[in-house]
Amino acid sequence: MKPMDDDIHSRQRTGWKVLASNSAFFSKLGFTYDPPRFDANGELIRFYDTERMLRYHREMFARGVKLHSSLLFSGWIGDGKFDYAETDRVLSAIASLGPGVRYLPRVKFNAPLDWGKNHPEELCVYFDGPRDREGIRNLAGGLRQDILGYDGDGYYAINYRDDRPNRNGLIANQSFSSEVWRRDAVDALIRLIRHVQATPWHDMIIGWHIAYGNCGETALWGGFNQPVMRTGDFGISHRKAFFDWGMKCYGSLKKMRETWLLPELTRENIEPPPPSLRQGGTRNAEEFFRTSPAAQICIDYDRFLCEKDAESFEILCRAAKTADDRPAGGFYGYYLTLPRAAYAGHCAYDRVLNSPWIDFLCAPAGYYRRGVGEPGGEQVCAQSITRRKLFLDELDLRTHLAQEKPRAANWPETRYLLWREFARCLMYDNNFWWMDLGGGWFDSPEIAAEIGKLEKLARRLRKRSVPHFPAQVLILSSDEAFLYHRPSFDLHRDLMQETPAELQLCAVTIDHYRTSDLNSLPLDRYRLVIILNSFEPDSDAAAILTKGVAAETPILWMYASGRVHGDDPSGLPLKAFMPPPEFGIKFGNLPERRFLSEEHEYPMFGIDVSDSEDITVLARYSDGTPAAAECRRNGRLTLRVAVPLLSKFEFREILRRAGIQPYREGFAACYGNDRFHGIFEDGGSSFEFYEKLPGNQSRHLA
Repeated sequence: MKPMDDDIHSRQRTGWKVLASNSAFFSKLGFTYDPPRFDANGELIRFYDTERMLRYHREMFARGVKLHSSLLFSGWIGDGKFDYAETDRVLSAIASLGPGVRYLPRVKFNAPLDWGKNHPEELCVYFDGPRDREGIRNLAGGLRQDILGYDGDGYYAINYRDDRPNRNGLIANQSFSSEVWRRDAVDALIRLIRHVQATPWHDMIIGWHIAYGNCGETALWGGFNQPVMRTGDFGISHRKAFFDWGMKCYGSLKKMRETWLLPELTRENIEPPPPSLRQGGTRNAEEFFRTSPAAQICIDYDRFLCEKDAESFEILCRAAKTADDRPAGGFYGYYLTLPRAAYAGHCAYDRVLNSPWIDFLCAPAGYYRRGVGEPGGEQVCAQSITRRKLFLDELDLRTHLAQEKPRAANWPETRYLLWREFARCLMYDNNFWWMDLGGGWFDSPEIAAEIGKLEKLARRLRKRSVPHFPAQVLILSSDEAFLYHRPSFDLHRDLMQETPAELQLCAVTIDHYRTSDLNSLPLDRYRLVIILNSFEPDSDAAAILTKGVAAETPILWMYASGRVHGDDPSGLPLKAFMPPPEFGIKFGNLPERRFLSEEHEYPMFGIDVSDSEDITVLARYSDGTPAAAECRRNGRLTLRVAVPLLSKFEFREILRRAGIQPYREGFAACYGNDRFHGIFEDGGSSFEFYEKLPGNQSRHLA
C-alpha cells in the first residue's frame, strides 16, 4: 500500500501546486443546457462552436497560459442513464492544445429532468407550490418547474433562442438536503471519473471543480434574484430533514416545540417559516434583527440551509478525491455581494474551510463597482479563505470586444481593467482565471500581447517569497451575522458593498478578514480597524480587539455592529432614528449629502450623546441627531458610524483622524505588497504599476 499512498500524495501535491502557481483560461467550451435537455432530434442541446472556442484556448496557450478550464459534461443524461460523447469531445479538444496542457474541468451535478419525475419528493418546492407527491410530480419537467434557479426567457447563450421560458416556477430542481440526490450525484461523479480514467486524457486533469445549484454555484434555487414569495424549500424530503435537524439541535420534540413556538409540531406537519416572516423590508429593529422569540425558527432555518449546502458540497468533493486523488473544490461563500447569502447556503464558512475534502474555493470577481475608474472587489472574504484553502478568482472581465454589457469602451479601458484585476488578485496571492464568457473577449493582438506580458510578470512574482501584506486598514465582516437579520438589498448595498468600495478609493491598502479569524490575526500592525456587520450574539470580537489592537489604533464600529444581541462595546450607544422621506447627513465641514429614505429601507439609528461628556460628534442628520461620533476611553479612540452611508471624502476624514497617510493625495484604488504596487485612478482609465526590487528600488511597468 505504501507505493500507492506515495502516488496519491504525489498527485494531490501536483494538482495543488498547479492550481496555486498558475493562472488559467476559461471559455464556454463544453457549455450544455443544465439540467440536460434535448432537441427535436434527440441530441443534447449544447452551445457555442467547439472550434471557435478552441481557437481562444490556443491563443492563451501560446501566450503562456498552460492551465485551462471549461464545462465538462457529467454524462448524466437521465435517471440512471449516462452518455459520454459530449464529455469525450471536450476532453479531446483540450488535449489538442499540446503537450504540457493542464485541465480543471467544471462538472455540474444538477439532476436530469426525468429524475424529478421519478423522485418528486426530493425536489425543491417554493412557498406557493404543492406539498403532496403527485402535485409535485405533475409539475416536474413542465413550465412551472424553475430549472434554472432564476426567472428569464430561457437559457442564455449568444445566438441561441430558447423555446422554453423559465418564469413563475412553483418547484425547482433537487433539494440540497435530498439524500437520494446526493447518492445519485455521487454515483454520476464516480462513473464520470472511471470513464475519464480509461481515456488517454486523464493525466492532464489536475483537479475537479464541483458544481450544482443556481448557475452551478452551490447556491439554493432562487437564492440570487427570485421574488420573495418563491424563496424557500417546502419540498417533502426537505421538510422532514429540517425536522430531523431540529431534533438533533434541541434534543427533544418538547424543546423544539417550545423554541419554535409550535406546540403542535410533528414530522408530518412541519413547515419552514414562511417568506413573510423571514424576509421583507422593515424599519422595526426587533423584526429586522430577529431578536424576538418568534424569529428563532428563521435563524435556525437559515443555519440549516447553510449546513445542508456545505454538507452536499463536502460529500461531492470527498467522492471526487476518494475516486481520483486530485484536489476538489467549487464556488462558495458569496456573502459580500449576496443579500440572501444565508438562504443561498453560503454562510457556513467554518464548516467548508475546516473540511479536509475541500481543497479550493472560487468565486466570480465582485460585480459591484467593477468598471473603469472603480475599485473592483470580491464576492467572498478571499483573505479568510486563503488562510486554509486555495482561492481562485473568476475574472468576469468584459473587454471592449465583449458583446455583453457593461463593458470597457476601448483598448485603454480594457488595459486598465486587466491590470487592476491582476493587481487585486496578486496582492493577496490569490490565483485567478481569465474568463471569456461570451466568445472573443480577448480576441485581438493587443489584448493577447498584454495577457502574455501579465502572465510573464505573474510567473516572476510568484517565484518570490510569500508577500508581507503592508495593509494600513483592517476590515472585519461576518458571514454568521446573516443568520441574525432579514435579507435587505438596501442595507447590503450600503454596508457590505458601497462602504468597502468608497474606502478602497481612499488610496490606502486594506486587509479584509472575518471576525472568526480574530484570534489568530496579527492585529497590532493595523492603523485602523473597521467592524462592518457583527450582528451575531455572543461575539467576543470587542474583547479580542481591545487586547490585540495597538492602543493608538482607532476601532470603528459601522452601523449596529456589536450591539444588536448584547451590550454595546463601542461606548457610543445607539438610539432609533426614523428618517423623513428625504434626509441629509453632514460630516464635519464637508457638504451635506441628501438621501431618499425609500432607497434605504432598514432600521436607522442615531447616537445617544445625552449621558456622556467625553463624546465628540462627527456627523449629524439634518434634524441634528448625531449620526457619527467618537470617544476616547482608557487611552483608546473608538468611533461609531450609525448609518452605513459614508463617502470616500468622509472616510478620508476618518483616516486623517487615525493618522493614516494615503499613498496619494487624490482618490485611487491601491493594490500592492512587498512585490509590487498598483495605483488605479478613481473615475478615469489611468493607472501606474511598479514592481518592487531589492534595495528599496522599483521598476515602472505600466
